Amino acid sequence: MRKNVLILGHDYNAPFVDVLNQYTRLFDKDKFCVTVAYLTGEPNEEIKNNTLAEQVIFIHISKKNIRSLKISAIKKLLALTREKQFQIVICHRYKPAYIMMWVAKFHKIPALISVMHELRTMSSINRQMLIAALARKNMLFAGVSNAVRDDMRKNLWFVPDERIITLYNVIDAELVKPQFLSKDTARNQLQLSNDDFVFGNLGRLVKNKDQESLIRAFALIKSSCPNAKLVVIGAGELEPHLKQITASLGVQESVLFTGFLSGGFRYMKAFDCFVLSSIQEAFGRVLLEAMLAKLPLIATRVHGIPEVVEDAGLLVAPKDVQAMAAAMQQIYGLSESVRTTLADKAYERAKNDFSIARFQKQFWELPLVHWMAG
Repeated sequence: MRKNVLILGHDYNAPFVDVLNQYTRLFDKDKFCVTVAYLTGEPNEEIKNNTLAEQVIFIHISKKNIRSLKISAIKKLLALTREKQFQIVICHRYKPAYIMMWVAKFHKIPALISVMHELRTMSSINRQMLIAALARKNMLFAGVSNAVRDDMRKNLWFVPDERIITLYNVIDAELVKPQFLSKDTARNQLQLSNDDFVFGNLGRLVKNKDQESLIRAFALIKSSCPNAKLVVIGAGELEPHLKQITASLGVQESVLFTGFLSGGFRYMKAFDCFVLSSIQEAFGRVLLEAMLAKLPLIATRVHGIPEVVEDAGLLVAPKDVQAMAAAMQQIYGLSESVRTTLADKAYERAKNDFSIARFQKQFWELPLVHWMAG
């Protein structure tokens, strides 16, 4: 008889469908039946079709209920758990973990794994007290980088270190690579010339992504890099502010704000270099997409980013406009062959070190689940 597995996500906003698919692929369909449940969000047929699990459920908890004691969510998940008799439950983000830890008080779950995707998730004293009360030996807490893991170990000092681990986000090269638009197609759609040297950024336009420093760095190099363009893909509350800064620096003709583009990573090959300017980043999955697109990288040396990039790109201090400008100038000045060598190195790192196969090996070596692998 197949064992039942539940993968519980908070919502299906990007990149969580991909992340939950990463975990779904851990399980051999001949041995396991995987249910993916989305805690919030309207039922969505496209999301359902894009989710690889055998069964997809939309719990559809309202924002009001998800912010309160979550009793209705606990009741629904408890009923589902009793019905399905899940052997493994994997939760993504804090609220799903909170709910399933309560469920585990009333119904035994042999293996409960809670994956955190942000820093300081456990910094609240209330959350620490709850974890202290509910945590059991059959529960693991995982961070998507060593930075997140270490942050949790600091805050959950009462949980043994061996039960707070790292489970990296990875990338399915076979799935992602065919979705990239060709360089010519991507540039045509973005109205870029073949003569442009394009620095690209992809992410929400919010404080933590710090596109302001990137724009200021670009303004410093523009006069000495005449063919340079900067493309910023994404939307967010800071868009008017960033456009105002761009205009004040006199580079508005060379900076393109695309707004939100569905499947924005598909445009990666339009870029000659990818730049991530974040001041806070638990992991930086977008870096893996850029690496698979074979782009040279510039990124900030903060939190989980160095773990992803290592020596496969240029790392600069966060908010250091001068250092970022120098790195951009350096990439711009390299010969095409040298840039290709850098890009190939990044590609090999993403393909080998953040692969589905490596993740599967790591997961099934965990003592908590190893006995179920056979």
